[in-house]
Amino acid sequence: MFRPPNAFGAPPRLLQPPPPRPLQPPPWQWQQPPQPSPAVSFWQRDNVRDHVKKLQETIEVSSALINELEEIAATKNSSDATAQDSDSSSAKVPSGSGDSSEDKPLRFVELARSMGVSQDTHESMATDAANYLCHQLQQLLAPISSAINQSGPWEERSAMVRLAQKLQKAKRNKRWRKRKRKHVAELFEKERADYDRIDHEADEWRAKQIAKDIAKRKVESMQQIARKKVNEERKRLESELELALMVEKLQELRSIRVQKMKKQGHFLPDEDDKYLERVKAAVEEEERQAATAARTDAVKDAILTAEESRKAPHYENCHEDASEKFKSVPAEDKNLGDVGISKKNDRASQKTDHGGHGHQDPISNLPFEFYHYYHGSSYDMGTLIEVRRTWDSFIRPGGSRIPGHWVQPPPPSDEVWASYLVQPK
Repeated sequence: MFRPPNAFGAPPRLLQPPPPRPLQPPPWQWQQPPQPSPAVSFWQRDNVRDHVKKLQETIEVSSALINELEEIAATKNSSDATAQDSDSSSAKVPSGSGDSSEDKPLRFVELARSMGVSQDTHESMATDAANYLCHQLQQLLAPISSAINQSGPWEERSAMVRLAQKLQKAKRNKRWRKRKRKHVAELFEKERADYDRIDHEADEWRAKQIAKDIAKRKVESMQQIARKKVNEERKRLESELELALMVEKLQELRSIRVQKMKKQGHFLPDEDDKYLERVKAAVEEEERQAATAARTDAVKDAILTAEESRKAPHYENCHEDASEKFKSVPAEDKNLGDVGISKKNDRASQKTDHGGHGHQDPISNLPFEFYHYYHGSSYDMGTLIEVRRTWDSFIRPGGSRIPGHWVQPPPPSDEVWASYLVQPK
């Protein structure tokens, strides 16, 4: 438990010296950070860039100065050679100096002469400039050479290493940004390709759905038409059924009335029953005739189709056989044949209409071969020629339909047929 000071009374005073007081620290003062050495501050990015730029400019100027000194030396050698030639014609100029002086143009020397500068003055000025450039190059190469040769302080070497690391990092970041831009461009292209593919798939799906909707609407319309037809047929059958039921009810009512009249003592002849039987027989006969006519029409259509299918080759064969025997066929025979056929059909129709009870057309019961033999000539000229040829063979042995003498044909029926006749010369 904490006890406050002097809680139980003040302690007794002792005659002792007071304890020494601790020394207080001096107040804090701001101190400027130590300045980096010139070598360390040199290895900054901007400083190195400016230093390298100055070094490149100095090297370019030094190259030009070297060319100028070479031109001065070549000019001096050529002047010495000219002096020696004037003294002795046997002396020769060295080939190297002479060739160099003749091959290279003396631009700096000519420029100095145009400016009125003597050769000695030009040479001294070029020498001073060369000394200055050498001193300048030494100063520019001093911080770099000390770091390269590992002879400088460690701060300078570490600054150079940091700069090299920064440059490598900058190059690495540049390559990374390039790869990132390339990757982003690839992703963008892939995204566009995916969008195009999805749009194409959506268009195909939409086209399929539209086709399905069109087919569905067509099916629905067909079903609606079928339902409409079924409803119409149902209504027709219902009306017929109602009429049949009405007839049955009327017959029942009639039978009831007849029985009632018989019970009352009235006598009813049987003519009414016979009349109803005749009506029923007439209805049945009409239905039978309609069915027979339908079958006959079907047979006729089949015969005509078969005859038309074999008409072309049959006519060609007949024409080849009869081209040497007959030159022309009279048109009146054909017209008369058509008139006879029409009259025959009229008589057959009248006979069918006026036939009695139980009468049935025998033509409808004939097989196709018999009908073709007996009645095909009424509809086809090729069949008529074929049947007549068969008949002519039975008239007499070796008989033929070709007469033994010239038969004078009748005149043509109209001007159209007359135009096809060959006029005698």
